[in-house]
Amino acid sequence: MVKRGADQLEVSVGDQPSTDANQRHEHIVEIIPLGAGQEVGRSCVILKYMGKTIMFDCGVHPGFSGEESLPYFDSIDLDTVDLMLVTHFHLDHCAAVPYVVGKTVFKGRIFMTHPTKAIFGMLLKDSVKVSRGSTDAGLYSEKDVEAALERTELLDFHQTIDVDGIKVTAWRAGHVLGAAMFMVEIAGMRALYTGDYSRLADRHMSAADLPSPPPHIVIVEATYGVSRHLPREGREQRFVNMIRSVVQRGGRCLLPVVALGRAQELMLILEDYWDRNADLRGVPIYQASGLARRALGVFQTYIAMMNEDIKAAFGQSANPFNFKYITELKSQGGLDDVGPCVVLATPSMLQSGLSRELFDAWCEDKRNGVIIADFAVQGTLAREILACPSHVLTRAGAKVPLRMSVEHISFSAHADFDQTSQFVELLNPPHVILVHGEAVEMGRLRKALEQQAVVLGQRRLLYTPKVCQPVHIRHRPQLKAKVVGSLADKKALPGKPLAGLLVQQGQTCMLMAPQDLPTFTKLHPGRIIQRQVLSLNQPWPELRLALEILIDGVQGTADLGSVSGDASGETLRVANTVTLTHRPPDSVVMEWQGDPVGDAIADTVIAVILQSGSEPPAVSSAEVKRRKCLSVGDLEGAAAAEVALLVAVLDAQFGRAQINAIQGLITVQVDDRHVAVECKTGKVECADFALKARVEVAISRLMEALAPASLQE
Repeated sequence: MVKRGADQLEVSVGDQPSTDANQRHEHIVEIIPLGAGQEVGRSCVILKYMGKTIMFDCGVHPGFSGEESLPYFDSIDLDTVDLMLVTHFHLDHCAAVPYVVGKTVFKGRIFMTHPTKAIFGMLLKDSVKVSRGSTDAGLYSEKDVEAALERTELLDFHQTIDVDGIKVTAWRAGHVLGAAMFMVEIAGMRALYTGDYSRLADRHMSAADLPSPPPHIVIVEATYGVSRHLPREGREQRFVNMIRSVVQRGGRCLLPVVALGRAQELMLILEDYWDRNADLRGVPIYQASGLARRALGVFQTYIAMMNEDIKAAFGQSANPFNFKYITELKSQGGLDDVGPCVVLATPSMLQSGLSRELFDAWCEDKRNGVIIADFAVQGTLAREILACPSHVLTRAGAKVPLRMSVEHISFSAHADFDQTSQFVELLNPPHVILVHGEAVEMGRLRKALEQQAVVLGQRRLLYTPKVCQPVHIRHRPQLKAKVVGSLADKKALPGKPLAGLLVQQGQTCMLMAPQDLPTFTKLHPGRIIQRQVLSLNQPWPELRLALEILIDGVQGTADLGSVSGDASGETLRVANTVTLTHRPPDSVVMEWQGDPVGDAIADTVIAVILQSGSEPPAVSSAEVKRRKCLSVGDLEGAAAAEVALLVAVLDAQFGRAQINAIQGLITVQVDDRHVAVECKTGKVECADFALKARVEVAISRLMEALAPASLQE
């Protein structure tokens, strides 16, 4: 059953429709995109389940600046976030981490892979320096970046860690160096967050893994919707042909790139093409990012995380990142006397920086060209020029003609439709949540994946939440407990309950006997002894008699002989739970161990003590007469008093008890049911078997209370 509303989606998990009975055993998985919901940028997704909260990614939006670029952090309580998992070092996935660490109440743990942390630090420190004096300058400082690095912990691919009951496994995502997909497991519920991923290998990165075991929920990027990438070889050939066309007409070719990731891929392509085409070697290639140059050391450090071609090249002492035809450009002034050339400059969206400066300087010359080789985000200049406008605004505000050629070819290492559809088919999750995509393309992808599921006969629900729109998915947790200690020595019988203490440590549950707590945990069993002093409004022997009539198992622990009315300090043990000690003349001390059973019996004893002063007069009168007869040896009078006592007790408990001396019967009328009791034998006759049993128990307890106690142990 699926419910859709303006603000939330709700779905029941399982093959059976939800009922009130099984809903009590189900828990809600809540997923909230604080960014990247029907948009590309500021990736930040919250997952809540079983009291745990996880934040996947924490980036900014490239189309906005300042606080407007941040995810909607005010939609949740950041103090409740247990864990932040950052998939990779691109700004739209990680650039808000220092803000969260330095400017909010976030106290959770942060995890990244080794390369991601190394490049994250370089990238964010460089970003702080570049943004000084701009609208982004107030978001955070270099001190906040350092604080974020200090709190960041490392995770390797295929490594599983347990963070306070949350199992986290990192899988290769392809995309860029160090990029990870994260599988989280909480109480048997598995959710996979892909971040940006690619299932196709390129010149330096391997393809993304296929995680296992399969997840129940997949949160997957929808960047390219139903679009399909060109095959790698054809894409690379078209790319270099575009560049050759620009430089051969005497123009300058601008390649706006992200400093890390796609820049290294494009440089590998250009290096190889220039090496194979001697006629182009006179055309200089510049990479205009000092950060990209510094990051090459990180790339060379983590060769083991790249594909087999790169590993093989290093194994032959040939460093693919030691470029022969590519040099560093430190400023735009270095191009003043240069003719045809190729420049890789940041940022990729042409919003600011050197790439924007070069675009503004070159856009009016028809010999020049710009190639957008990444996904062009809505609201950026890169996206605007793909529509081929006749004029553009420079950063200085001047309206100038756009005469340079504009080309677009995707080297963005994001999954296309074929990769996403195959990935989802192989994982076969019941639930797929699409993020990191524009609304129209995301809607098309959703429809295509729904149709694919129908064709394959796979049961799957897909969601395309907006920013801050929660998705609610019911999932029944799997709780397993290992029986340990002395409890494990008992043979378990199928269908029979096994009682013990259930102790959870992280993801591990153990069932044990209370005495085994110190052995398997740091806990020690404790006892609470309750003690209460009550006033006694009747003789001690009468209280004992009242308790013996009402409760099984009333014994004197000090003296098993006859009970004296003024016995000093005599003790009674009631139901082997409550201890009563008489403090003459008119008080009693009651002690018991606090637990549900002990408390219930103690309540009963207290009620008997408090009501003892107001017992029916006939009971008190018959008991007094019996004691007097016994004291003078009048056994016949004592027997008559006992019959009168029995009548009084039955009348008090059941109502309308009368004695027929001629027939030797006691008759009791309970509603419309008739009970007859023989005076001499105590035999009970009644058509209602349940009522007969109750009367027999009452008579039996009275007879036991009146009988002399045995002097034998």
